[in-house]
Amino acid sequence: MSQTSERRSAIRAILSEGEVRNQYELLVRLKKKGFAASQPVLSRDLRTLGVAKQAGVYQLLESERITPLGSLKSLLRAAEVIPHFVMVHCEPGAASAVARALEAEEIHGLIGSVAGDDTVLVAVSSAAVGQRVRRRVAELLESTH
Repeated sequence: MSQTSERRSAIRAILSEGEVRNQYELLVRLKKKGFAASQPVLSRDLRTLGVAKQAGVYQLLESERITPLGSLKSLLRAAEVIPHFVMVHCEPGAASAVARALEAEEIHGLIGSVAGDDTVLVAVSSAAVGQRVRRRVAELLESTH
């Protein structure tokens, strides 16, 4: 078994053993089991494993895999910032997938989102966070052209 597979298996075990509220806590528990990982590696592992934060606790949601935002870039149209909100426009029927993918990116200050059919309303903690979300969408839009 590869080191990545072993680490991911350890993450599954840790999450099944009890509540984990943040990535730092998970990194500490992984270290106790003999695995070293950086925060970006841990984030990738969590996405790959289908882990999501629900009610403040990380949970395995294997049956509800989240499509990465980068994979949905062809469905995006635009993003605009409104104080404490970002409106993301996308193709009809794509809003739910885009909202879940945005939240899975764990952008610090992204509070949550509400998806319609072709629009996502993203709540953010500040205008600066709103600009970060808009820039992320703009990066993806530029890469499709």
